Order: sequence, then C-alpha cells, then structure tokens
Amino acid sequence: MMDWGVTDKGFRRKTYQDIINSMELKAQDLFGPDIDLSSASPLAIFLRVIAFSLSLVWAMAEKVYYSAFVGTSTGQSLDYAVKYAGVSRRPASHAIRTLEFTGDPGTVIPKGFLVETPDGAPRYATVNSVAIGSTGKAVVLAQSIGTGKSVNVSDGSLTIAVNPIPGISEIRNIKTSDDVDALDRETDRELRERYYLSLAKGGAGTRNAILAAVLEVPGVRTAIVFSNTSMEVDAEGRPPKSVEVVTLGGATEDIAKAIHDTLSGGIEPFGDVEITVKDASGHDQIIRFSRAETVDIYVTVEVTASHLYPVNGDELVREAVISYIGGIGPTGVDHDGLALGQSVIWTALIQAVRTVPGVEDVKVYLGTTSNPSASDNIPLSGRQVAVTSTDKVVVNSAG
Repeated sequence: MMDWGVTDKGFRRKTYQDIINSMELKAQDLFGPDIDLSSASPLAIFLRVIAFSLSLVWAMAEKVYYSAFVGTSTGQSLDYAVKYAGVSRRPASHAIRTLEFTGDPGTVIPKGFLVETPDGAPRYATVNSVAIGSTGKAVVLAQSIGTGKSVNVSDGSLTIAVNPIPGISEIRNIKTSDDVDALDRETDRELRERYYLSLAKGGAGTRNAILAAVLEVPGVRTAIVFSNTSMEVDAEGRPPKSVEVVTLGGATEDIAKAIHDTLSGGIEPFGDVEITVKDASGHDQIIRFSRAETVDIYVTVEVTASHLYPVNGDELVREAVISYIGGIGPTGVDHDGLALGQSVIWTALIQAVRTVPGVEDVKVYLGTTSNPSASDNIPLSGRQVAVTSTDKVVVNSAG
C-alpha cells in the first residue's frame, strides 16, 4: 500500500487520478467487480465530482506543508519562515535627496516644506528647518513622501515648491553623498538570498557576516566584500590585513555603522569613503569603504520580426534588455539587473530579446560608448556594476 501525506521522504500528494483510482477500487470492493464504472455511468460521474473536490484539499495540504520551509514558501508564509532567524522582509523605503535653496538671506525654510517635480510627482519634504545664509544659499535634506523606486528622481528635477513662501527664488536637488535611492518591497527571491546569507551573521568578523550586515542597510541595492589576508599591500592597493566593502546605494553613516559593528578588532577598513563613527565606549573610530562604479552600457538590437511581433514590440525588446542589465525601462520600472562584478554577457542579451513574441532572428551589438559595433561580453571588475537606460538602447526591427 502506497503512503500518502507526510512520509519519511516528504509530502506525497494524492492527485485527481490517484483519488479516482482508489475510489473505484473501493466501489468494486463494496458493490462487486462487475459494477459499471464507465465514464458515462452515474456512479463514475458521482465519484469524479467527489474526487475533484478532494484533489483541491490535497493540493492545499501540500501547499501548507511546504509553506513551513524557506526554500518553498512564498509571500506571508515566507515572512513567517524567516523570522525564526531574526530576518524580516525589507519594506519599500523612502528616498533622500539634498535640496539647495536660493533666495533672500535670513529666509527660513521650515521642516516639512514640500517640493515636487514639474509634473507634480513625486513629492519630498524637508527633514528639518534651515535658514538661507549670507551667500543666498541653503542646503537641507528632504525625504520622499511615498516609498518604492517610483519616487526616485534625477538631479535637478525637484524644482517646484508646493506651498511657496516669500524669499525663495529657486529650488533644485543637487547630488551629494547623503542621497539615498528608494527601494521597492523586497521580493521573495531577494528575501531568501538575504536569509541564507544572514545565517553567517552569528560569526561576526567574517566576510559573509559583514556582507549580511551591509545588505540590511536601507537603500543598499548590492554589495561585495574584499579582503587582503597577506602582510603586503595587494594589487588593488589594500593594506595588509584589511577589508574593503564596495556598495551600491545606502546612506554613508548607516553603511559605516554596519561595517563597524561586524568588523573584527585589528582589521583595517579600506576604501575611498571615510567617516567617523562612535564605538560602544564613545570613542571615535574611522571607517572606510568604497562606492561602486557604475558603467554605462550601450546596446543596439536589430530584430527580424514575424507577424506575431506586437505593435509595441520595440518597447518590449528595450524593456527586456534593460531588465537584464539594470536601469529604468520604458514603463518606468527600475530594474535591479546585474549585481556588482557581474559581466554583461552577449548571449544572455540575445536570450532576453527572444522572450518577446514574434522575434525570429536578432543581432545584438554592445559597448560602453554610443553606436556600439561589438558582439563581445563586457567584463566588469568587482567594484563595477552595469547600468543602462532607454536612451542607450536602440532597437531596429524589420519583418
């Protein structure tokens, strides 16, 4: 007799056909082997109605069983599964931008002063009050009202005061190290990856523990940790017995604190960003790390299309390319794309384009400058990350 349900090999679900087979055997046992069980007989129809409902119950039981495991659960069940390791899903975060006000000296910009882009969205509010100085300028941080990647804005785009006050002649956001991009709510895949990495947090001082701590910093999209265990300066300029953390996104102070809290004593933090943090005794400690270098990728795609190629096929191809590399696509979605140090693979771009219906043949050219003509991979170092955008992806289709 075959075991069903929870067995020593996991959960074994009865399928719809399995249920019908067992019910027909039971019917023959009760009514005799000559009972009519042809598909059109009343008894067979009745058994199939019951079997269908029971198959749904078995499917639900299987789903409940697998919802207890990190690798197979989804949604809220995954949230419950990871909490036992002290991990929770990262919610959608706010963005931070640096605002520069120009106006009459002495004019006070209050906390909560609202600014927006010319099209009316998104809005940002100043996090504290500030007075315009004698130079006619004032700089203050502002936080987005909403959350998620849709609230991220480019430099110089926050120019409109929602409720203007006298004495302010110009507003714009300027690029500084304090800027933080907003992130969407963490996906199931991202949460699983961070959960497995978080298991190393108990071993503070290891590269994995440092990486896990940095990845938990709000706004950090990706990161990588390098170490020099030798007694000599390495090829990248890292001093002996040092660690270098390279990050993309996140506030400088938060990243520095995460590194400080997990770094082993006697190990020197290395990087081109330097900041001072307080240790548990109140003493100043210098923490260094590096920011990732973004590499612009230009792509030209030549598509031979069939009659199945949709009207907006060129936009779908462009979206597919940007989804693979990373960047904001034609629909406004900010794709994470490739991680730090991951090379841009030419054949992977071809595969991405061929996901669009009606693409019969495709030629892809890529490079780091406009009008690319090469069909080669673009290797990146561990401190580089690839990005692209709609203006850097050219699609030519013919059919």
